[in-house]
Amino acid sequence: MCTKERAHDHLARRLKLPNWYGRNLDALSDCLGEISEPTTILFRNTARLKESLGDYGTRLLSVLSAAAEANGNITLEKRERFSLASNRNR
Repeated sequence: MCTKERAHDHLARRLKLPNWYGRNLDALSDCLGEISEPTTILFRNTARLKESLGDYGTRLLSVLSAAAEANGNITLEKRERFSLASNRNR
C-alpha cells in the first residue's frame, strides 16, 4: 500500500467492497459501516504505511479504528511484523 490508489484497491479487493466504492476515506467509512457479518481486518506494518502515505496513512488507520468501534462486526488487529507462525493458522 505505497500509494493511496493501491491502498484503496487492496482494501476493496480484500474486504470485497461494492463496485460503487469511491476509493476515498469517506467511502471507506461508509462501506465499513455496512459490513453485516463478522470481519477481522489484520493490518500489518502500520509504521511502513505511515512512512509511505504520511498523514493519509494515519487517517486511513483512524477510519479503520473508528469503524471497528462503531460496527460490532469488525475487529481490527494491528501487527507491526509479519509472522509465519500466525500465517500458518489461517
